[in-house]
Amino acid sequence: MDTEALRRLHYITAIACGVFAALALHIVLTVLGFGLDRILRDAAGVHVQFDTALAWWGIAAAGFVGGWGTSAYLIAAARERSFVYKLAQRFLIALVFAVATAGGVMSKTGAGSGTPDVIAGLAVLLVGLITAYCGARLAYLNAEQV
Repeated sequence: MDTEALRRLHYITAIACGVFAALALHIVLTVLGFGLDRILRDAAGVHVQFDTALAWWGIAAAGFVGGWGTSAYLIAAARERSFVYKLAQRFLIALVFAVATAGGVMSKTGAGSGTPDVIAGLAVLLVGLITAYCGARLAYLNAEQV
């Protein structure tokens, strides 16, 4: 496979994993009552604003770390470091399975959906996409310097 096509595939994979991490954390925070939709539903008190800000930063961090971690894994795999590749492969498979299962179970509980949930979901998707790209880009810039 062409190296440029492989690099683009790695970017897309890392960004998708970062967005997945951001969405999974959003589901968990929403079920626990700290989601981004809370500011749209409740009166905008200081406590609600603080909780929403923490959720916003947590979701952004999850997207960044997910994109960066997946990129670091793919860089190690491309450089044929077999121990890191096998260890990270098994860990990532287990992590994705656990998060997807927990997110699916947790999304079945909670209140009905509506406009605030749609707005919050789109905001999480956008924040996850931007921060996952930044994390993937940082990992590749660091790899080019080594």
